[in-house]
Amino acid sequence: MSVQITTAFVEQYRGNVAHLVQQKGSRLRGSVRVETVVGNNAFFEQIGSTAARKRTSRHSDTPRMDSPHSRRRVSLADYDWADLIDGEDRVRMLILPTGPYAEAASFAMGRAMDDAIIDATSYDSSNTVDVQVGGSATDVGLNVEKLRAAKEVLDAGEVDPDDSRFCVVNAKQLRNLLAETEVTSSDYNMVN
Repeated sequence: MSVQITTAFVEQYRGNVAHLVQQKGSRLRGSVRVETVVGNNAFFEQIGSTAARKRTSRHSDTPRMDSPHSRRRVSLADYDWADLIDGEDRVRMLILPTGPYAEAASFAMGRAMDDAIIDATSYDSSNTVDVQVGGSATDVGLNVEKLRAAKEVLDAGEVDPDDSRFCVVNAKQLRNLLAETEVTSSDYNMVN
């Protein structure tokens, strides 16, 4: 038996790259307004609601209605992502790494977008929904009743029903929701 036989051993390489488990891009970008901004800041004008006043007499003065007007400022933030691949490294590889590395960069930037969207989202504690279970308020995870209560809060606040509504949930909340018969049974969820 030759002691140099190991030089004949075969090493197998693959010509493709698999990304490890990760969130691939942004999940929330479609839920926000995307604008082109030139400069450091942008401003968005907002007008609130007013009420019409009943006219009580003919030829009366026109009442002045002060419309609530506010301005929201958004500031640009820069993000970086870079990885280095030397020319010598590319010669020694079966794969061309630029495609998979560019995908990894895109995934990372998408996750950064989601983080920025979540951080910029204002939370009003008056919009918290309490659900009564067995006569007392309790946190039983995400369930159909909480979704109904959240919809009621949005509808009561006159949120435009033509605007898309989004519900951001984590894995545990989704698991709680999928444990409900009303979600998984076609007897309940095929309402026209």
